[in-house]
Amino acid sequence: MMLAEERRLLIVDWTRNEGRLNAAEAAAKLNVATETVRRDLDVLQRRGALRKVHGGAIAMERFAHEYTIPERHSLNPEAKKRIAETAADYIPDEGCIFVDGGTTTEFLAPALRNRPDLLVVTNSVTLASQIADSSTKTYMLSGRVRPTTLSSVGARTVEDLSQLNAVVAFVGANGISKDLRITAFDTDEALVKKIFISHSAETILLADNSKFGSTYPSTFGEPADFDRLVTDLGTDSSFIERFTQRGVEVVVA
Repeated sequence: MMLAEERRLLIVDWTRNEGRLNAAEAAAKLNVATETVRRDLDVLQRRGALRKVHGGAIAMERFAHEYTIPERHSLNPEAKKRIAETAADYIPDEGCIFVDGGTTTEFLAPALRNRPDLLVVTNSVTLASQIADSSTKTYMLSGRVRPTTLSSVGARTVEDLSQLNAVVAFVGANGISKDLRITAFDTDEALVKKIFISHSAETILLADNSKFGSTYPSTFGEPADFDRLVTDLGTDSSFIERFTQRGVEVVVA
């Protein structure tokens, strides 16, 4: 039986991909009653994920909604896990690395444990808690913790990070627009990502297929800012081709 949140994520994706959604058709695909889909649409409209209309729903700009932590964990978990496992091949044996907050980068945790010659600098409370009790040296950036991402942000985070340099930065994104602007929902988080990029010798973008084609308020990068993109098989080939044309090595997990 599909969980309600999983069903709602599918409804949001279908609405955004097609521009609008027919409630009866969605109910048939999901094998549930049309009234169940209508109730889901009520919930999603309150969250700002779509706009309910007669017979179904229409899409709103993706930046109108920031996914909650449970929603993020429910969206493409297998793809995110594969992306992280592939990206783990680029973790150096020693030195300092930056690891961004986010549900995709969290999957790097198993590969980051018990690496005594490695210093992991992160703004992710979740990731730090998963590796700090191992032999890996872990540095948690100071600052205000955003409750929707459990990542530290703000002036103190920027000041803390500005004194550090990394061999590799593993960076996530909320969205990658059609014109390849790499975006985040929050301006403070976007600033932290910018410093991760500028203070690292090598930069790797981790993004599953759901991130492509969406736009959020704060642009923090473009393809030229990254050496490598790690994504999954579900990503539209046109995005992969355009990243490659911009000189980015694309690795499909």
